[in-house]
Amino acid sequence: MSAYDNAVANAPQELQCMIMEMVVFLKSLKLLKFKRSIERSGTKINYVSAEYGISYAIMISAKEQLQHFGWYYLHDKVTNNWYRKHDYLVDTLTRIAKTAPQATGYLFDSINECTACKDGDCGKIPYEYDDRQKFACYGRIHLPMSHDGFANAKLFFSTLVDILQP
Repeated sequence: MSAYDNAVANAPQELQCMIMEMVVFLKSLKLLKFKRSIERSGTKINYVSAEYGISYAIMISAKEQLQHFGWYYLHDKVTNNWYRKHDYLVDTLTRIAKTAPQATGYLFDSINECTACKDGDCGKIPYEYDDRQKFACYGRIHLPMSHDGFANAKLFFSTLVDILQP
């Protein structure tokens, strides 16, 4: 059995089907060139698009079932600075708002706000939508492992690909 098969084996059958559909969807997004890895514990399936600096993860464990995505930080060893590739979160939400404002609100509400670092210089970024603001270190959106959660993740990534198309 592969590491992927082991990771999803203990999930309920319905969740396994939703994950499988998401995996097929992610593979169809050729532009993003997602690479998959499985965490050693077997509880996290991670997809990384190095070219665009975005990652998507599926967390499957007895205590946590969650999916999340966002732009990650990179480290420049020469300058010793942390940086992010272009963050398309606001662009993508703005595009989604034109056809699905309710989904945009849901995705915005799902931004994982910075709470651990409080007043420290953590690199938190302000995101704004509909006169509201949230601060997030990694621009990560946390979604439940549900039909709606997967549908919103697919909407986000398909819209992102539309924006990135040459």
